[in-house]
Amino acid sequence: MNAPVRGTPPTSSDPPPTRREQWRDLRATVGLVWHASPRHALTFAGTSLLGSALPAANLLVGKDLLDAVARAAQGNVTYGTLLGLLSAQVGLVILGSLLSTVQSAAQQLLGDSLQHTVSRRILDKATTLSVEAFENADTYDRLQQAYREVGSRPLGVATQLVSLVGAVITLGSVGALMAQLGAWVLPLVVLASLPGVIISNRFGVEGYRMLRRQTHDARVQNYLGSLLTSDTLVKEVRLFGFEPYLLRRWREYYLGFRAQLETLVRRRSAWNFGASLLSALLIGLASALILRRAAAGQISVGDFSVFVLGIAQVQATVSGLLSGVSGIYQNLLYMRNLYAFLELPGRDLNAGATWEGRIDTIEFRDVSFRYPLTDRDVLRGVNFTVRRGESLALVGENGAGKTTVVKLLTLLFQPTGGQILLNGLDAAQFSPRSVQREMSIIFQDFGQYQMTARDNVALAQSERLETDGPGNDERVRRALGSAGAEFVQTLPAGLDTPLGRLFQGGRQLSGGQWQRLALARLYFRQASVLVFDEPTAALDAQAEFETIQALRAEAAGRITLIISHRFSTVRLADTIVMLEGGRVSESGSHETLLARGGWYAELYELQARGYAATPAGGEGR
Repeated sequence: MNAPVRGTPPTSSDPPPTRREQWRDLRATVGLVWHASPRHALTFAGTSLLGSALPAANLLVGKDLLDAVARAAQGNVTYGTLLGLLSAQVGLVILGSLLSTVQSAAQQLLGDSLQHTVSRRILDKATTLSVEAFENADTYDRLQQAYREVGSRPLGVATQLVSLVGAVITLGSVGALMAQLGAWVLPLVVLASLPGVIISNRFGVEGYRMLRRQTHDARVQNYLGSLLTSDTLVKEVRLFGFEPYLLRRWREYYLGFRAQLETLVRRRSAWNFGASLLSALLIGLASALILRRAAAGQISVGDFSVFVLGIAQVQATVSGLLSGVSGIYQNLLYMRNLYAFLELPGRDLNAGATWEGRIDTIEFRDVSFRYPLTDRDVLRGVNFTVRRGESLALVGENGAGKTTVVKLLTLLFQPTGGQILLNGLDAAQFSPRSVQREMSIIFQDFGQYQMTARDNVALAQSERLETDGPGNDERVRRALGSAGAEFVQTLPAGLDTPLGRLFQGGRQLSGGQWQRLALARLYFRQASVLVFDEPTAALDAQAEFETIQALRAEAAGRITLIISHRFSTVRLADTIVMLEGGRVSESGSHETLLARGGWYAELYELQARGYAATPAGGEGR
């Protein structure tokens, strides 16, 4: 569970959108709303616009009723006439209530459809992004910002657009009634409405800019809060006792935000008071002029009611009109998050020829790789070949490029130089998805899926979860046996036991048990290439031995690639490739590299001495 997240606008490094972008985003948002649910969009717009004419109708009927009551006192109006006007007023109230009810229901259903539509677009886009994109902080920020705004912004734009049209209808109809009281009445009332709206919009933009400046600091503060509320980090935080330090830093960011907020609030309050004072003076002037006409007998009681009630109506309408324009602008700023994410370049994993059959050879031919927006090659001129029935191990210090080789091998990345050949053919001509079906992998940071034990294994071929039935469970059990994960049978509901703490009834596993499940997931897919990235890192010595034995059995007749810092695992490979600084520095069998006496031999001897070391003055225990 994380601490509450401060809202953040578009990334602070983004330039403000151009007018052309704003119009394009507005058209795209309207299209998005229409596509989400045409029926509810039409219902919402229709009822809103019909309701916009009701204020003027209510003022007119109310005026006529008051004038009729005044004439009735003189015996000039019958009771039936009064009842007719009252019925009209009640009918307008009922109609307004009906329109409001239908409008509210349509808006709620439209909002739900919009949330689903936009969420689906975001998820669809996320599935097309390359792995490099997810490892880019800016891209990940765009994804999170787009997802955070999915629920309210598109509907906000649609609501405000309809409200703008409705405000024009209301202002025109009510203004026509007020104009009958004098040519100067409506301009004075409209003018009195402007100062408050202008100040509100001005400081709304300043508030947005303040949040924009705070984007980075807000992310840091949220991260500090998440450290204090993380179930996975709580042990270390408590043990080292750095809660006060985290709290102090978290509060320092808050105080910085608070200082900026106080300045903004003081300035806004002063300007709002000035705007209210000016508005009151203008309304007072309009009222004095109306009262002068009333004293001269030039207007009726009903006319005066139109003025009094119309003031509030016009001010609210003008405020809504101008605020709507500002609101659309601000919502479109947030919608730019969504469109910027949707406009990111994607990668079609199904593009290219379809790979058929097993993979018998893999050759890296002078392969280089450089991450986007960087000026340093992570890999430079890497060459090696591994064939069916052989195993190859990658060894090197952290950052040497081992995991990058794996990502290139599995076509998660595309090389920036050189070629990767599969059975002698350039892998670039085949669709990544079809090639990946012949590969199975356990990453060092393997997934711990908060799903059932069965799902955690069978996700390696998710289509079998719904098609194979009981036969699927047998394959899952065989994979669990190969991975030494028989503990699953002791769980409360066996394969149906939910795992992890995220959902109610979940059973948490140890790190080693999770790793065995990840190995079972690898074995479940009957692939011709197996990739093991630190396959025994979370296992004890006995479990490591059993895993290596299973690995030997499963690797027969396949290509096996191993990354490990444990030489007890690495030495089993037919070929060992030593990476240093993104280059291949040594290559050969374990015995060959030991005899050569290079960097591999030094690392091996260092690790061997560590195993052989005993406490001073006594035997090892």
